Amino acid sequence: CSDGFVPAEIAAILENPKIHKTGHNAKFDIEVLHHAGVQIRGVVFDSMIASYLCNSSSRGHGLDNLAFVEYGHQMQPIEDLIGKGKKQITMDAVPVEDVAWYAAEDADFAWRLYKTFSARVKKLGYNTLMEDIEMPTLHALVPMEEAGVRVDVDFLKEMSREMHTQIKALEKKIHALAGIEFNVASNVQLKDVLFNTLHISTEKIHKTKTGFSTAASELEKLSGVHPIIDRISEYRELSKLTSTYLDALPELVNPETGRIHTNYNQTIAATGRLSSTDPNLQNIPIRTELGRKIRKAFIPRRGHRILSLDYSQIELRVVAHLSKDRVMTAAFRQHEDIHVRTAAELNDVPLEKVTPQMRRAAKAINFGILYGMGVQGIMRDAKVGREEARMFLDKYFSVHTGIKKYIDGVKEAAKATGSAETLFGRRRHLPEINSSNRMIAAGAERAAVNMPVQGTAADIMKLAMIAVHRAIESGDIDAQMILQVHDELVFEVTEKKLKTEAHNIQQLMEDVYALDVPLVVNIQAGKNWGDLLPLD
Repeated sequence: CSDGFVPAEIAAILENPKIHKTGHNAKFDIEVLHHAGVQIRGVVFDSMIASYLCNSSSRGHGLDNLAFVEYGHQMQPIEDLIGKGKKQITMDAVPVEDVAWYAAEDADFAWRLYKTFSARVKKLGYNTLMEDIEMPTLHALVPMEEAGVRVDVDFLKEMSREMHTQIKALEKKIHALAGIEFNVASNVQLKDVLFNTLHISTEKIHKTKTGFSTAASELEKLSGVHPIIDRISEYRELSKLTSTYLDALPELVNPETGRIHTNYNQTIAATGRLSSTDPNLQNIPIRTELGRKIRKAFIPRRGHRILSLDYSQIELRVVAHLSKDRVMTAAFRQHEDIHVRTAAELNDVPLEKVTPQMRRAAKAINFGILYGMGVQGIMRDAKVGREEARMFLDKYFSVHTGIKKYIDGVKEAAKATGSAETLFGRRRHLPEINSSNRMIAAGAERAAVNMPVQGTAADIMKLAMIAVHRAIESGDIDAQMILQVHDELVFEVTEKKLKTEAHNIQQLMEDVYALDVPLVVNIQAGKNWGDLLPLD
């Protein structure tokens, strides 16, 4: 074994694919062993993922928590070995006999959890999900995390300087509009200025235990009431993106690789979606100018290009498949713009007479339906009055009778079973759907409608990642998968092979699963992630 970290006898066992392995958070172990020179093979089960499949609404899938929940055992805290704070030491400074006990306890309970959860997964009917989706996804994530993504640190630092200058200028504008100086980042001082100094109406503002809320959703209600509101919203966006990305990302570049290595989590989102942490690279906004500029910092290796492939309107296509809605299915099969088609139906006009405003309103309704949006939501997102919003909602369901029937059926099934399920059998438990509290029950109903749609889309994305990963491993595709962001996969590809591999990956993604309507994948490429153009 290279570097001599792992004895050859143990490395031989770990690298033998015929000797099956199980672990708890096995992805971490695989990557650590890779760093030590061991190419671990034969990992077939992860009890952390199994725990998540059995109870996706829980966040307590860690080894320590499950050892206590399942067996009443309190695991030894790592602080017992390495201490805390300034006096904390590294594990190599801990006596071997102490480390041995700690490590053996981890291995013991990881094995016990395997026996418990392998039986539970089988009993609940999750074997296919575990074997065909979750474990192969884990193996697809390993090379992606290890590859990381290159960033232009100088670009980020220069952009940070510009943003801090803008933030200070905004702060002065806000102080001038308020007539006094105060800490704009302090919610306590902000609410005092807005509601006491400026006497802005609190009629529609939600009240908390500490007074009227200044959350973004509440300030949105006040947009246009006073010039200070929009300036505060702008200040918050600039401050958040600057601290989260511009100031933080350069510090997260790995000195050994010169790249940023995010961690993808399979056990957080209840719908089955992957999430990204340390840092979160999935939340860089694409619709704002600042967000797009931040994405320009993500660059490929020399001689390569950034290649992005994303599923077009995958959630609406999943809705068409699940609901068998005649109008939506026909629109997708005929490759129509679904939002234009919806706008035409809602406004009783031909497709060619649909205005941009009509399309925007239809788009808000199309996506809003997936999240259980009612009249209030349509008023807000479509920018229409109450009467018009009610008319749109009624007309929508009169046109899309299949969707109305599907939504009603999902709600009824969730109330009967206490859960909602994706096309691939992933379940989210929703016992609160039968709550006597109307607001709690309504929230669960919205989750029940959304789960089969978003969860099925997430499973299709995982299947796509698995297919592409296997094609890369076999040599059929020459590309490096570096990011997964919602419905998008991002690659580094050599300039010479860009078009060939783009279309190879597109084919795999579009053919990965057969819905009643076609899956469509858009291709873009460029010198960075922010300046992408459609590929001919």
